[in-house]
Amino acid sequence: MKIKASTRQKKPPIFIFGSARSGTSLLSRIIGSHPNIAVPFESQLYNTFYPWLPYYGDLQAPENCRRLVRDMLQTGDLLDWTPRPNEEKTLEAIKRFDFHGIVDALITGWAQQNGKPRWGEKTPWHIFFWREILEGFPEMKVIHIVRDGRDASLSWRNARFGPKHIYPLALKWRYYLEQVAEMKQHLGQTRVFELRYEDLLDDLEGISKRLCAFIDEEFSEEMLSFHREKVHYPTDKQNMSNLTKPLIKSNKEKWRKAMSKREIRLFEAVCGDFLKKYDYDCVHESASISGLEKFRINYIEHPPRRIWSMLKNTKGHRDALRLKYIYFRLRLGF
Repeated sequence: MKIKASTRQKKPPIFIFGSARSGTSLLSRIIGSHPNIAVPFESQLYNTFYPWLPYYGDLQAPENCRRLVRDMLQTGDLLDWTPRPNEEKTLEAIKRFDFHGIVDALITGWAQQNGKPRWGEKTPWHIFFWREILEGFPEMKVIHIVRDGRDASLSWRNARFGPKHIYPLALKWRYYLEQVAEMKQHLGQTRVFELRYEDLLDDLEGISKRLCAFIDEEFSEEMLSFHREKVHYPTDKQNMSNLTKPLIKSNKEKWRKAMSKREIRLFEAVCGDFLKKYDYDCVHESASISGLEKFRINYIEHPPRRIWSMLKNTKGHRDALRLKYIYFRLRLGF
């Protein structure tokens, strides 16, 4: 089913937010299966390059603009995009010579390579740059997916990146949702479409139709067969395997069997109010954690697990080295 038309007016981009392992990859695949919308793998553009902008100078200058585009294309995340963005075509597509204009040109070009007129972007940590993104894309559409933090944390703990203990995982989940709350308060309910991962599992078609109404697109049946899309998505093996299958409706409330009683208490002590806010059941009415227990977790229990995980994360090492090379070259002025 082809919906796109060559005469259609360009519509605002779609930014997909959600904490790590909350279903953002799944949601990206569903939305990216729409014939009008392309959603690449994570870009990390704002959290990586926005803090470095002073080192690039005036982006109106062609040499500075080219340097930034070239550095963006050398990061591990964009090297994972299929097809890879082209430097010259990105530069030719820039209509606004600031950081946001470069981001727009880069992802617009990638979407056009995929034969689609509109783009979405999914990088979980871009939530911490929502103000900067809003400045560049004031008409943007925001979609936020939330998943039971206990399930999300279990999945995140098994990933190659991130914390390896339920307590720091809970702190990160809470911090993320605090940022979302600030964004929602600023934008208002009509500017943000929020859904629960568990509800998406139960009603893919219904939520897809509501999403399309929100982003001003006609519903496409292709969104329901997202798993048939032959798109390379460089996530971990388990996540990639799940994305090539129909929705796994049982993929929820795993924490009830997989978490220990202590882990449930720790998580609910940190995030019980947010769990209730999003209509998730809590085991404890008022869980707590002592200062001594926090000390033991932060300085005895978690560090060895984190260090061992970091040692095994060879892809993370390669990506970090690329970024360090870019950063130190900028600081040294060459």
